[in-house]
Amino acid sequence: MAIEKKATRRKRRKSTKGRLIKGMTRKLPSSLFESPYFKVALVKVMKHFSGIYALYKGGELYYVGLTRDLYGRMNGHLKDRHRHRWDTFKIFRIKNINYLKDIETLILQIHPTNGNRQLGKVPSKYNLTQPFKAVLKQLKKEIDSIEKTLK
Repeated sequence: MAIEKKATRRKRRKSTKGRLIKGMTRKLPSSLFESPYFKVALVKVMKHFSGIYALYKGGELYYVGLTRDLYGRMNGHLKDRHRHRWDTFKIFRIKNINYLKDIETLILQIHPTNGNRQLGKVPSKYNLTQPFKAVLKQLKKEIDSIEKTLK
């Protein structure tokens, strides 16, 4: 009697790659904006696309920003308070602009920069450090009580 093998099929999980990031570059020199040869490529890759961008100075992350028009915003940083403070950049095109601010906050909380004035905030109801503060407050009360009795 032959033993029949049951064909077991596993459900393949659909990849989530590409659901948030719709394109990115490697580090590129800021001098590309000054070159007429690269303008067409910059416009094609960046104009009217939203996303997150990172500005670097000498290999160190200097500034992280978000925008609805990568080309216009990056071009603006060549003339504003950030000019001469960065020499390379990366861009990350993000299709769903609802997440831009959260992504920027996440990056800045992991790696604060010299160029950003704000590190981004999360609404207080999502602040996960509150339970630790509550425990600390209770411990302080107990220590104060013990100190009073020892005086």
